[in-house]
Amino acid sequence: MHTSFRTPAWFYFALAFAITWVFWLFPILASRGVLQLGQGAQLVCLFAGSFGPFIASFVATFRDGRWPEVREFAGRSLRYRMGPVYFLAAMLLVPVVGGLAMWWLASHGGPPFAFQVKPSHAPLLYVELFLFGGSVNEEFGWAYAIDRLQQRSSLLRSAVVLGVIWGCWHIPLFFTPGLTQSFMPFWAFIVFTIGLRIVIVWGYASNRQSILIALLFHTASNFAFNLYNVVDRSPRHDERGFVAYALIMLAVALPIALVARCYRNVSPNSLASNSANAG
Repeated sequence: MHTSFRTPAWFYFALAFAITWVFWLFPILASRGVLQLGQGAQLVCLFAGSFGPFIASFVATFRDGRWPEVREFAGRSLRYRMGPVYFLAAMLLVPVVGGLAMWWLASHGGPPFAFQVKPSHAPLLYVELFLFGGSVNEEFGWAYAIDRLQQRSSLLRSAVVLGVIWGCWHIPLFFTPGLTQSFMPFWAFIVFTIGLRIVIVWGYASNRQSILIALLFHTASNFAFNLYNVVDRSPRHDERGFVAYALIMLAVALPIALVARCYRNVSPNSLASNSANAG
């Protein structure tokens, strides 16, 4: 863990948001006819912009401690030793939450419960999402961010704040027609990102600041969006499925926030001690 930070927190967040939002502005302008941009170029802009947190985290880490700090930070993505409970949670918790939401929707007038991905296609889809679906693009950045926020506040409060920031980072996508976020209510998305971030930070802080476990949680979340029809893109635009998904995610996060060892220590700078004591 960083023992000191030379980079102001505002610099990291400003750089992460600036890189992302500048790239994501082009598809928004293209969708409104302000500029001519092909579909392929729009996808490139969306993909490039998603690396804002990743780039900003390594710029800030280099400013903090030069190459030794960069190597230590990057090396956290290789910390594969984690408790079995955390590993199973990282792989299965969010998809199970999505399944519960879809089961509830089916029992309340929604479409029948169904998987959108064939079992034989699931492993390859998971790998694709892990490598290219946004996990790597974002989670290095949010790991750096939680370290920074936790310097001045409790870990739980930092996780909640980061959940809000994470949700707001996606704002341009809500104004880009055809993207998943454009079919979601923003308030429910914020509820979802808060709940999921509490769970991700629980895994991260309890396993020696393992960025790998954060990557697994994030990938499982993206996998769930593919596994179920959580977001209704039809003309009916039934938002109940995603709202249920967000509320159940928050409901699952609340007991973790109340009982997890890493969250019980409410003093700032507790992340290092929690990581050292994790077994």
